[in-house]
Amino acid sequence: MHPSTTMRLFFITTLALSKTFVVLAQNAEAAIQAPSTCEEQAKQAGLPTDGWEIVYDDDGQQKCRRVAVQEICNGIEYIDADTKTKKCCGDVNGLTWIDRPAKLAKCCAKDHVWTFDNGDGPTRGGCCMVGSHMQDGKCIPDAPPPPPSCPVGTHLIDGQCVPLPQTCGNGHGGVKPSCTCMNYPVCGHGKYLGIKYGHCYILSFSDGQQLGTVRENTLYAKGGFFNDIPFKVCTSTTDCSLGKEVEMGESFYLQDQHGLYTDPKSTKGWVDNAYGGTHLGFTLDANKAGKFMGTPTCAGNECGIQLRGGPVNGGMGFTCPMPTPGITFWGNPKVSEKLRFSEVTCDDFEVPLTSGIDPAVTN
Repeated sequence: MHPSTTMRLFFITTLALSKTFVVLAQNAEAAIQAPSTCEEQAKQAGLPTDGWEIVYDDDGQQKCRRVAVQEICNGIEYIDADTKTKKCCGDVNGLTWIDRPAKLAKCCAKDHVWTFDNGDGPTRGGCCMVGSHMQDGKCIPDAPPPPPSCPVGTHLIDGQCVPLPQTCGNGHGGVKPSCTCMNYPVCGHGKYLGIKYGHCYILSFSDGQQLGTVRENTLYAKGGFFNDIPFKVCTSTTDCSLGKEVEMGESFYLQDQHGLYTDPKSTKGWVDNAYGGTHLGFTLDANKAGKFMGTPTCAGNECGIQLRGGPVNGGMGFTCPMPTPGITFWGNPKVSEKLRFSEVTCDDFEVPLTSGIDPAVTN
């Protein structure tokens, strides 16, 4: 064979072997880089990596199959109201339903409860210890419940309102003597209101709250800041002398014996004639004094007087639905609050007549 032919064959053989080596090297590298487990293959494919197992098809080829994972909730299944994911709450007592039909809820640990955040919108909240609630992202103790209140003349015993013990009568013909510090309302009879001209009375409503004044201005209000105000029943703004019992159809004026709380001289004034929603107030101007009339009635199981007055002799009632409402004269004479008149002395003591401090006032 010619030498040049031999060299050509050697070159061709070497080139073929080098290509074969490259192919084998590439296949080996691919084999090394190929995922070795089902989990790795799933991860490479962007699939969940749990629940995979190796199976073989009919041709004996190996492949991966994902087996469904099933769980049982040992409690109550719900959907988290924030993340909208299904969850399981093991302690039923720790579950708070936000939207029961939609199964939206929140689950808290033992001895905790989920509460809305009062300062961060109606749908926000968090878990706090029992006895506290969420406020502005913090758990703060719950305010203690207000103590139970009982009607006037009763007190709380074993969770129930019972009458106060009484060892004396009301001084109106009873067998027992009058209680020294009980201030019973006067009672009308027939056409008489039970109140007398020239006498002083503390006025209270059927629930026991008095007609008092407020600090902010000169207005009167139910349950005002300043109470125990004696009001003198006067025939006119120039006549407050002792007189007879007031009858139905007869008018009278109410003179405030205390005066304004800022007045060091305690100058006496009058309940004015405000009407139509304007609040009744204290006035030193006799021309603005309110003219009252009344009808004997009952108020909270006690004797009372249904008052009228103002420019059209309308009913005296509340101005607005508040805990301490103001007072006004309305146009309708039937829209009238009932007041109890409890007599006190008109001197500096201003005590119930049954106390015996000023027995001279008997008219």
